[in-house]
Amino acid sequence: MADYDIVNISTTFNKSIKNLINIMNESIHNNVMFDTIKRRVKIVIDTNPLLLLQEGGVYIFKYRDYIKNDQLDDLLLNPSSILNDNAEIKEYIDNNESDSNNINMLLNLLKDIWVNYDKSEKKIIKKNIKILLSEYCKYLSTTNN
Repeated sequence: MADYDIVNISTTFNKSIKNLINIMNESIHNNVMFDTIKRRVKIVIDTNPLLLLQEGGVYIFKYRDYIKNDQLDDLLLNPSSILNDNAEIKEYIDNNESDSNNINMLLNLLKDIWVNYDKSEKKIIKKNIKILLSEYCKYLSTTNN
């Protein structure tokens, strides 16, 4: 079994998150919600570099079959599947009406920009998402020892 360094795992995971944000930033201009997400992600990475790995990795792992089988189109073009498949997200949305609109807006925004990416952009995005999954799996192996 491989020995993984949690710092390297976290650094690689966060770098891929930043890459994805930078790619999306080129397609999303003057969007308050996306600007807020960018600021929050930066703050989280700067203050607690493990948090996105620990909390966000769970969701990446949940959709691992879509990621491994190169079915991101199926996932991203049907945002309601994300909401309906995930009991935690569904419960959160049911209990936080103000955030539910933002979550739906974000998922629809991702859907809209996804369809406008060309094959090379999608390939880069898919690669970064696969890196997220790989790093989260490495993280899981360090926590199960």
